[in-house]
Amino acid sequence: MAGRRTRGGVRAVKSRSATTETPVVTLLDTGTDLAPAPLPHAPARRHLRTARRLLPEVAVVAGLGWWATYLTWGTGGREPHVLAVGCVLAALGWLLVRPERVLRRRVLLLGHALSLGAVAVVLTAPTGWAGRDDAAAWVLAAQTGLLLLAWARDDVRRLVLLTALLAAGGAQFAQGWLPWWGAQDPEKLFQGTFYWHNQVGIFLAAAAVLALATLAGGGPLARLGWVVAPLAVTGTLFTTSRGSQLGLLLGAVLLLALAGRSIAPRLRVLGGLGLGWATSWLLTGPPFFDERVAPTAGTAARSESFVDNGVTRVEDWAAAWEVFARWPLTGGGFDGFRAGTVAAEVGERAGATAYAHNGYLQALSDGGLLLALPLLGVLAAVAWAVARALPAAVRRGDLAQVGAAVTLLVLGLHSGMDFDWAYPSLLLMVPLVAALALPPATGAVDPAAAGGHRRTRPWSSRAAALAPAVLLLLAAVAAWGGGLSHNAPLG
Repeated sequence: MAGRRTRGGVRAVKSRSATTETPVVTLLDTGTDLAPAPLPHAPARRHLRTARRLLPEVAVVAGLGWWATYLTWGTGGREPHVLAVGCVLAALGWLLVRPERVLRRRVLLLGHALSLGAVAVVLTAPTGWAGRDDAAAWVLAAQTGLLLLAWARDDVRRLVLLTALLAAGGAQFAQGWLPWWGAQDPEKLFQGTFYWHNQVGIFLAAAAVLALATLAGGGPLARLGWVVAPLAVTGTLFTTSRGSQLGLLLGAVLLLALAGRSIAPRLRVLGGLGLGWATSWLLTGPPFFDERVAPTAGTAARSESFVDNGVTRVEDWAAAWEVFARWPLTGGGFDGFRAGTVAAEVGERAGATAYAHNGYLQALSDGGLLLALPLLGVLAAVAWAVARALPAAVRRGDLAQVGAAVTLLVLGLHSGMDFDWAYPSLLLMVPLVAALALPPATGAVDPAAAGGHRRTRPWSSRAAALAPAVLLLLAAVAAWGGGLSHNAPLG
C-alpha cells in the first residue's frame, strides 16, 4: 500500500485488492474541512435511547419517593388521593419495567392471586364497595412486591431502595418531632404522621433496625445509617409503644448474633444503640424542655395497662375468628369488623373496636378464604426464600440483607399484635423490606434474567403487562376518595 499527499491536506492511499487489480482510494481525516460530517440526528437518537432506558428507573424511584413522603405523611396512606397516586405510579412502573418478562410464572401467580383475592372480597363480601380503599392497598402492596422483585436486581438499585427506607425513617421522625416538642410534654405520645403511637412506633423501629445493620456493615450508606439510627431509636422510645420497643430490642439482639465472626460490626451496632439513647436523653431535657425527664417516662406511665391490653387483644382475636366462622369464604368485608362482631354476637367485644389487633386474623375476618389463602401463600413463599438465603448472607457478611431479613421478622411479629396493615404505608413497607431481604436472583426465569437480560417467553404477551397495570389503575379510581372511616355497615 502506498500513499501521497494532495494540496488539500488529504492523503490519498492507493491499495490493490487481493482478487482484483482495481485501486481503492481511501480518504483519511487529517483535520481539514473535507472530512465527512457526522449524521445530524445521531446525538439526538442516542439521547432518546438513553432517556428510554432511564424511564423505568424514574418510575420506580418516583414511587419510592411517594411512599417515603406523601403516602406515609397522608395519615399512613389513609387520606384521600394519596393512595390513588401511588397506584398510578406503580402502574407506570409495571408498564416500563415489565416484570412478566423476568419473573417466573409461579411467582407472578402468587402476587396476582393476592390482588384478585382483595378485589373478589369487595365484589362479594357483605360490606361490598365500602371497603374499596382497603382492597386498593392490598392490590398496590402485591403488585409493588412483584415490581421490586423484578427491578431491584443489582447493587445500585438495592442501594436506592435501602436509601428510601432509611430516609423515610428519618423523615418520619422529623415530621413527628416538631409537634411533639411544641406540646412541651415529654410524657406525651409521639404519634408522627400516623397519628397513632403504635404504628409510628413500628415504622421507626423497622427503620432503626435497618439503619443499625447499615452502619454495622459499612459501605456507601454507613453515614446515613449513623444519622438515621439514633433518630429512629429515639422516636421508638418516645412513642411509648412497648411492642415496637420489644421489636427494636429483638432486632438489635439478632443483628449482634448474625453479624459474623468480626467484632467490629457488633461494636458499631452497640455504638448506634448508645448514640440513640444519648440522643433521646438530650431531647428530653434542656434546652428543649424546662426540666429533664427520662426518655422512658411515657412508657413507664403506661405500664399498668400492659396486662389489660393483652387480655383485650386476645378477646379481639377470638372475635375475629368468630366473624370468619360466620362468613368463611368472603369474610365480613373490609371496614366491617365492628359490624361483623355485632352480627356474629361475639360477646362483650361486639361493636367495641374496628380492628382485630392482628393483621393475619384481620385478613381472615375481613376477606375470609378469598384473601387469607393467597396471603398465606405469599408469606410462606417469602419466609421460605428469606430463610434459605440468610445463612449465605451471614457467611459473606452482607449485613444489609441480614438486616432486612431481621426487619421483616420484626414487622411480621408486630403485625400479629396490632392493626399495622390498616395503614397502606405500613402494608407497603413489607414488600419493600422483603425485596432487600431476598437475594437478587429470586424469582428470575434464569440467571441471565437476574443480570438484567430479559428473556421473552412464549406465554408472555402484551396482555401480561397490561392486566396488572389496568388493575392498578382501577385500584387508583377506587382509592381516590379513601379516608379514615372504617365502620362500614353490613349490606
